[in-house]
Amino acid sequence: MSYIYGLLKGIISALLGLMHNLTGNFGVAIILATIVIRIVLLPLTLKQDKSMKSMKKLQPELDKIKKQYKDDPQTMNQKTMELYKENKVNPAAGCLPLLLQLPILWALFGVLRDPNTVPEGARFLWMQLQVPDPYYILPILNGVVSFFQQKLAGSSNNPQMKNMMYIFPVMMVFISYKMPAGLQIYWLSSSIAMVVQQYLIMKKGD
Repeated sequence: MSYIYGLLKGIISALLGLMHNLTGNFGVAIILATIVIRIVLLPLTLKQDKSMKSMKKLQPELDKIKKQYKDDPQTMNQKTMELYKENKVNPAAGCLPLLLQLPILWALFGVLRDPNTVPEGARFLWMQLQVPDPYYILPILNGVVSFFQQKLAGSSNNPQMKNMMYIFPVMMVFISYKMPAGLQIYWLSSSIAMVVQQYLIMKKGD
């Protein structure tokens, strides 16, 4: 894990340094670096979207299995896995882009704490990048964008996910309000990029 962390930190540090040389501002550099990262992760995003669509198509069959074997959890799990295998669906594939965000966040946090990469007191707009947004504007924006992400994903049409459409944005605000502003900028930029990607994917269709 330490090797992967060090590798990611080195890549992000080099990318951030390159963008800073182009723009002269570390806040703008973080936004541009985020766009580059989202482009690199685009194949995984497309795979995630394909997996979600496949899962949606299988939902009626999954509901039948749950109803038929509700008193036999072992058989229900076996039949569910057989259905996934027959249709070549990996339910874990949809989580991969989200899981990759965590090591990137940790690495970026390490980069922001490294004065050799980002000097202490580096600022963007009203914020100092190494400390939380003093006016909580970025955490609130993160919550708002998260709400639109859930809505765009169709959570409002799914009774089981409808509550999450409101709970998850509140969780996002709670999780991110103590983050350094640089991390919040990355998270917000990444979320906006994901909304744009999702819109374009939905517009294009299969």
